[in-house]
Amino acid sequence: MKNAQKRARKIVRKYNLSTAPIDLNKIIDNENLALDEWDFKGRVKEVYVGDSIGILQSATPRKKRELIAHALGHHFMHEGNHMFFEENDQFAKFKQEYEAQSFAAELLMPRSLFNKMKHLSVKEIANYFYVNEDLVKFYLKFFFKGEVCR
Repeated sequence: MKNAQKRARKIVRKYNLSTAPIDLNKIIDNENLALDEWDFKGRVKEVYVGDSIGILQSATPRKKRELIAHALGHHFMHEGNHMFFEENDQFAKFKQEYEAQSFAAELLMPRSLFNKMKHLSVKEIANYFYVNEDLVKFYLKFFFKGEVCR
């Protein structure tokens, strides 16, 4: 999903996002998007509809950042409305979901910053970028071909 990574890097440059944690509100405001927290039931965690992003109200702050970045992936890369159902194999099943998650990982942990952090543990990287450890593992697995932090 090199296109997703390239697109995320372009957005990082466009909005001059050079420090962690990445300021997602800067993107939302400049793109004239609305962000709402909703009380979803079941597996729905995030929706992107028109110019609105809805995220799971009960999600942790770090998960909310991931959900917002995922929705921004749909905003910048895909036509139409999208709904994110969290499943273990979600990203393997649907190309657009994998692209949006790849975009989210690159947006929240830009490679230029990530490369300087690779020597740290997964937990330390997650803390630095203010993301969940699962997103760091996703980034390592797919973009660094399993290259593991200590």
